[in-house]
Amino acid sequence: MISIIICSIDPDRFRAVSEMYGRVFAGESFEIVAIHDAQGLAEGYNRAVTAAKGDLVIFSHDDVEVLNADFKHRLIDHMAHADLVGVAGATRVIGGAWASNAPPYVFGQIAHQREKGFEVILWGVPKRRIDGIKVMDGVFLCARRPVVEKVKFDETTFAGFHLYDVDFTFRAFLAGFRLAVGCDLRLLHFSSGRWDRSWRHDENVFRAKFHGRLETLDCNSHRIAGVDVETREELLEVMSPHWWDR
Repeated sequence: MISIIICSIDPDRFRAVSEMYGRVFAGESFEIVAIHDAQGLAEGYNRAVTAAKGDLVIFSHDDVEVLNADFKHRLIDHMAHADLVGVAGATRVIGGAWASNAPPYVFGQIAHQREKGFEVILWGVPKRRIDGIKVMDGVFLCARRPVVEKVKFDETTFAGFHLYDVDFTFRAFLAGFRLAVGCDLRLLHFSSGRWDRSWRHDENVFRAKFHGRLETLDCNSHRIAGVDVETREELLEVMSPHWWDR
């Protein structure tokens, strides 16, 4: 069984994402566990886990759309090789901003809707699944039941809506679980996050919490690839590199 956990205070968003996951996991035994009054994502997710019955537990933002028709099969295949799978992450940890690890240590891709068309952010997609990941973004995560039983979200330290994901996935890695990024799990995310004062505060807290376990940045400044497209057909083409099928 698959449990899909969604924290949402927006009825329209929740309805849309629930219907979308209903289509994605049609034919599977699944449930949607909703939290509509979370004080923070860590607190909301912890509360939902206690109610979830699934062997696989998905944590999803409420403003995403799955783009590929074979998403379910790709996810299940990746979960056969990993304990915790996401759509973007890194193989080293230098701080709370996982993407700042820079190539060749960051992997995954995600699309954002713009005022006109779409933008695809490409961190690195050399193959369908990247193993050896240490930290991941929380827009979409799928965990085996033993992961969520052993590693809880730190709702005391990260009481708001930032860094809960980086903290959770890094501690799962430190606990010995296998993390992987599914580069072929194509998502459209309707927001791009906020790097405000609250985020900077939590990033400093993260650095203090894991002092001595973080790696040193040893690369020059970098730029991540962004591709602008106008249509969904172009979007899927950009997010489906031909070398995956060689």
